[in-house]
Amino acid sequence: MRDLILIRGLPGSGKSTLALRLSPNPRAADDFFVRDGIYQFDGSKLSQAHAACQEAARADLAATGLAVVCNTFSQGWEIYPYIEIARKTGARLTVLDLFDSGANDEALARANTHGVPAQTIALMRSRWEHDWARAVMRPPPERR
Repeated sequence: MRDLILIRGLPGSGKSTLALRLSPNPRAADDFFVRDGIYQFDGSKLSQAHAACQEAARADLAATGLAVVCNTFSQGWEIYPYIEIARKTGARLTVLDLFDSGANDEALARANTHGVPAQTIALMRSRWEHDWARAVMRPPPERR
């Protein structure tokens, strides 16, 4: 049996910590922005980062039967590509939702490793789809 495990949550909620307990090699879109051990986010390359993360998950499923991915996944459409990966590979999909792990925006800002400020976390919180499985599975630009 193949397993695709997605861990979703706001920055600082503990996604990476949990992912490392489940897999020695978890994947994240943020990995794309690490060069020589230094994280340098570039929003213009976000779609490339997610595509690379999805490809890494496919490769992990093929090689070991297990892929663990930790991204914010704040909305259902962000999960949809992984639903398709699970369907096409016959993997069991599990989504673990940490949301905010009981912390407020300021605590999450202090806890996250990429310097996401509390204001950005508040915006992410405001658009969070708790019932992601019932969400519209198309990206916002395709909803028109």
